[in-house]
Amino acid sequence: MRNVMFGLALATLPALVQAQTVSSDRIEAFVAVMAENGCRMSPHRANVIMPEAGFDDMAETKAITERLVEEERARIMDGQLVVFGGACGGKLDYSGRERFFAALADNNCVMTTEQAPTLLGRVGVEMAEVRLLMEKMLRMSEVRLSEDEKAVYLEQGLCDTFKGLSAGMVNSAPTLKAAPRSAGQLRQDFLAFMVTEGCSMTRGEADNKLPAAGFSVKEMRPVIGKMLAEGEAVMDTDADTLTINKELCAQ
Repeated sequence: MRNVMFGLALATLPALVQAQTVSSDRIEAFVAVMAENGCRMSPHRANVIMPEAGFDDMAETKAITERLVEEERARIMDGQLVVFGGACGGKLDYSGRERFFAALADNNCVMTTEQAPTLLGRVGVEMAEVRLLMEKMLRMSEVRLSEDEKAVYLEQGLCDTFKGLSAGMVNSAPTLKAAPRSAGQLRQDFLAFMVTEGCSMTRGEADNKLPAAGFSVKEMRPVIGKMLAEGEAVMDTDADTLTINKELCAQ
């Protein structure tokens, strides 16, 4: 079997010969195959998948990958061909490591501890994941720390590879789990919400409005129970209505 990925490996090198002309249909068909396989492919997988998909001509594959890279629709990342746009638009699932690299690359290849929460949150990486990856990244010289360990610098080659990718990652960033609110914060947020509702709400209204406002029944039950016990709210069992103390409501 021909080594199809030979062309992929050369995609980032200057062409030494005239590139083979390929049609747009063949390029998009190639991208469609990539999309069916997560929009990224290692040499080993390509040697199996691409010939079966009708791409067994090494010269054609090389020409396609060169075109995609030239048009900034593909990059070679960690030895894999990664394709963007077309059938791969919105389908590419970046790893936490790649998101971290892109955040640094688009911040002049450096990130301080103060910048980290904002920059990492923007591309969908949690600090806990970065901490788990950091030891390996340092060992592989992918990043280095400042002497006071308050800044991390990305290796220049990786910086060049990942530069310009963070903006696209924003739209595909996974939703980060928010830290659970404390009872005090829940009470404060609940009071602010109740003010917008006139400080009174029936059980039926609560069932509809509280979840929409970001409150779950499970987390609010002890908070409301404590407010009732301390006289901050009263429950009219006949009308099935919860009313907040007027003094609290006026604050």
